[in-house]
Amino acid sequence: MRGAVLFVGGVAVCLAVYTYALDLAFQEVGQVKDLMGIVQASVTALAIAAGGVFAGAKLQVFREFEAHLTITHEVSHRSIGDNYIHVAVTVTLRNSSKVAVEVRNGFSRLQQVIPVSDEDVEFLYAQAFVHKEEDYIQWPTLEEIPRAWDKGILLVEPGEAHQVPFEFIVSVDVRSVIIYTYFNNQRFSQASSRPSGWDATTFYDLVNPS
Repeated sequence: MRGAVLFVGGVAVCLAVYTYALDLAFQEVGQVKDLMGIVQASVTALAIAAGGVFAGAKLQVFREFEAHLTITHEVSHRSIGDNYIHVAVTVTLRNSSKVAVEVRNGFSRLQQVIPVSDEDVEFLYAQAFVHKEEDYIQWPTLEEIPRAWDKGILLVEPGEAHQVPFEFIVSVDVRSVIIYTYFNNQRFSQASSRPSGWDATTFYDLVNPS
């Protein structure tokens, strides 16, 4: 709906420019009686209007057919034995675009936040915020699980969702974690060497496991 409004607005603006230019041409005719001025102004204004309509339509088409996934986490945990905790993560890939999205590969990573020593905190802080060596804090990785599908196996249609389960086992000493999940944008990868995709980050406390 928003795209349609923008498109109609662009057409209206272009037509207004055309009308204004044509009016100026007629004023000029009234002064110098130059018919060629009318023709030239009309052609120029029509070219501007046509170009604006074409550009607006083309841009809107590109936006309407851009693939996009919304990723969410559902996390739970429980004690297993005396020394370990099982962490279950259900990742939901919801297609919020108007085109089908093919998923070929991705991963889910479990990182430890608590416990961590003061020395490690100071190092991570300096790395991310003082020396600017990293774009974000690089918490210690406990485990990373990859997922991969052959071509044509996992296709998420517009408005549909697909769930991908992940399971982790951590020590009872771990009290707080980060779940980071990333899935690759297959369309973008085919056109460029730069990786691009969709991700989600969830902080989760392993308190009083049941």
